[in-house]
Amino acid sequence: MPAPLDMPVYLRAGHLLLIEDGAGLEIKCLQGNLWVTQEGDQQDRIVSSGESFVLDRPGLSVVTALLEPALLIVQPGRVEAQSPLRLAA
Repeated sequence: MPAPLDMPVYLRAGHLLLIEDGAGLEIKCLQGNLWVTQEGDQQDRIVSSGESFVLDRPGLSVVTALLEPALLIVQPGRVEAQSPLRLAA
């Protein structure tokens, strides 16, 4: 598993963060909206400000800032997201 990022990551709208073999890492959205896609998963996730999602698959995961800049943290997963996330269309 790659080392978690210890500082917030700023993504401009439409820009990507690629995470290889990040199963168990938590993507925590601090600002904006994120689109999270995991290799081999048919359902993409939308993670909004204040929400988080724990990656649960090996392989490549792609995190994209939607429509506006986003701020996020990648850290070791502690708990699953507390509220159901919306599935991307």
